[in-house]
Amino acid sequence: MTARGDLPAQTTTFVGRQTVLADAAAHLGRARLITLAGVAGVGKSRVAAEIGRAAAGAGSFQHGVRQVRLGDLGEPALLARTVAAELGIVDNSPDSGFGRLVESLYDKHLLLVLDHVDHLLEAVRHFVHHLLRECEGVTVLVTSREPLGVYGESVVRVPPLGDEALKLFLARADVAPAEETLPEVKALCQAVGGLPLAVELVAARGPELSAGQVLDELGTGALDDVLEWAARHCTDEERRVWAALSVFPADFDLAAAEAVAGADARAAVAALVRKSIVSVDRSGRHRLPHAVAEFGARLLGDTGEPLRRHALHYNAFVDEATRLWFSPDEAWWLGRLREEWPNVRAAIGHALRTPDLVETGTLMAMNVQRTRFTASAGRLGQARDLLATAREVVTETPLRTALLAHCAYMAQALGDMATAIPLMNEARALPRQTATDVNLMIVEATHLFFVEGSADCVPLYEHVELCKQYAPPGDAYFTELMHAMAACFLLDAEAADKATTGLLRAAEDSGVEWSRAWGLWHRGLYELLHGDPAEVHPLAIEALRTQLAIGDAWGPAYSLWLLACTCAELGAFDRAARLLGAVRSQERVSRISFATMSPFRTLLERADRTVRRALADDYPVITTLGLDLRPDQAMEFALEPVPDTERRPPKPLLPGGLTRQEFTIAGLVAEGLTSNQIGSRLFISPRTADRHVVNIRVKLGLPTRGALAAWHRSTSGEH
Repeated sequence: MTARGDLPAQTTTFVGRQTVLADAAAHLGRARLITLAGVAGVGKSRVAAEIGRAAAGAGSFQHGVRQVRLGDLGEPALLARTVAAELGIVDNSPDSGFGRLVESLYDKHLLLVLDHVDHLLEAVRHFVHHLLRECEGVTVLVTSREPLGVYGESVVRVPPLGDEALKLFLARADVAPAEETLPEVKALCQAVGGLPLAVELVAARGPELSAGQVLDELGTGALDDVLEWAARHCTDEERRVWAALSVFPADFDLAAAEAVAGADARAAVAALVRKSIVSVDRSGRHRLPHAVAEFGARLLGDTGEPLRRHALHYNAFVDEATRLWFSPDEAWWLGRLREEWPNVRAAIGHALRTPDLVETGTLMAMNVQRTRFTASAGRLGQARDLLATAREVVTETPLRTALLAHCAYMAQALGDMATAIPLMNEARALPRQTATDVNLMIVEATHLFFVEGSADCVPLYEHVELCKQYAPPGDAYFTELMHAMAACFLLDAEAADKATTGLLRAAEDSGVEWSRAWGLWHRGLYELLHGDPAEVHPLAIEALRTQLAIGDAWGPAYSLWLLACTCAELGAFDRAARLLGAVRSQERVSRISFATMSPFRTLLERADRTVRRALADDYPVITTLGLDLRPDQAMEFALEPVPDTERRPPKPLLPGGLTRQEFTIAGLVAEGLTSNQIGSRLFISPRTADRHVVNIRVKLGLPTRGALAAWHRSTSGEH
């Protein structure tokens, strides 16, 4: 959040309203809930934007002014998630998202503008009541056709324009009316009730119709009458396109307009823009004003074809994004997905409610996740909601099997094993088909990796890599990423080196910053587990810097984890303690649980024990300092270099060129432990422990475990 605010840029001048602005400003000083109430078309949204702009300019709110347009939202259950997303708050939670909102806003001094809440009144009443109770520094400004009726609400009525209506007409008219016609223009503004939307609609027809002609044609001058009049002065094609465009829940581009309203709709859209029925912002995005869209929906009637076209257009868009995001254009694709998300979400929802589009909606919900958009943008909560809806309506295999496996893998990536395991087991119980074998194989491999810590996952990942050779590059890279991670944690140094080197090379070749960050992260993990911890820090820093630069809301938690473990190994105990606290905070924010992913948990616990022993009584104080850091502060601290004064002297090289883990295992063999006992001690499977023992003997040229034990005893006096 910025102190300056985040209000939409306006493309037209603001006329009048000084009394309303002054009244609202006075209420802002003494109330925490202000409702701008008025009839449709009276200009409540524009007044709210000007109030917010003035408050931001005056610095009245330390953490700025943020506007959330809710006219786009059709589902009350998504209210909290939508507000969180618009405020840039990471929401990966399985619940409604309200808790994440409170966590982020409880200590903020902020003006939150909720625009167009009429269709969500009950949900908004509940939301505002609880938000104001939990977040004492938040003030809410609402635009609505009627007051909310919430305790403590101050209502500011937004009346129609008086004499200022003439000024608005003159500002919006393409051709200035002649002096002698001004009385007719003034009468026309009065006839339409001084409603800004109505004034703009009649002003747009100035070049074609005189004010007198319009006066003769209008009925009572109510907004509906003006809209009826505007529709009569449209061609049949323009009315058809107006009706079709009403299905868009948010702004849209011309390509989407043509997909929904027909390939020849561009000329009609341009005509509707000239008639002020459709507005265009500075980026070229089109939108129907809320009341105009409602009227267009009445023109549309019961036909569902435009909604169907809308769903199919955005299905094609998501499919293309899934195939092409893993490229140097990744930032562009993620920006497009963010821009189109309200349309994509609505398209998925409509498809899942339409029997013959259920498969389309399900694939869309899965593909959006495959683009990594919802993870990167911190909107996994919304993805979870859509996938949960899909699970309720999809019953046939192989689609249901693939869906369950996809949902299970998504939960695994969050460390939510309580959700992942039942989904995985349900998918396993369904008939297996080639189309779903790969999805299930990934889930089963990840279960072996995260839950059981078994190296048996590695051959499964390798097999999936072969199966995915014809899959989109992004899918193939995800599998390679998991394979390299498992190799680092569960295999020997040589296998880990090969896997991470290949992953980093693939990332560099792709030109994708996201994958490059993960390639660096994996190379850092290799150095932490098998090489030199001093080499980890610059790799982890570069990975984190890249993740932050591309706005990744997912990867930084993993980079913090790597930095915390590394600083513990380097002997930078104070820094490690703060980072351990920051990791716990980031787990809460991102809803990632390292505690349920055994390889991550093992290293984190080792780092925690090391730091706790080194800092003694200072440990809880310093970790709390890290825990209390805001996410941006935690990232800023993590990016700082580790001073040489905080580092331990480098450890001497271990005998035989063994890594620390290999030397530890050799010591456990010397103690007489079996592979089962070694696996239990190190949180790895007995099979993995046995493989390590064999690799160590081969590296040292020793024929038996007894020879390895003797070798370790002969060298342990030096270390």
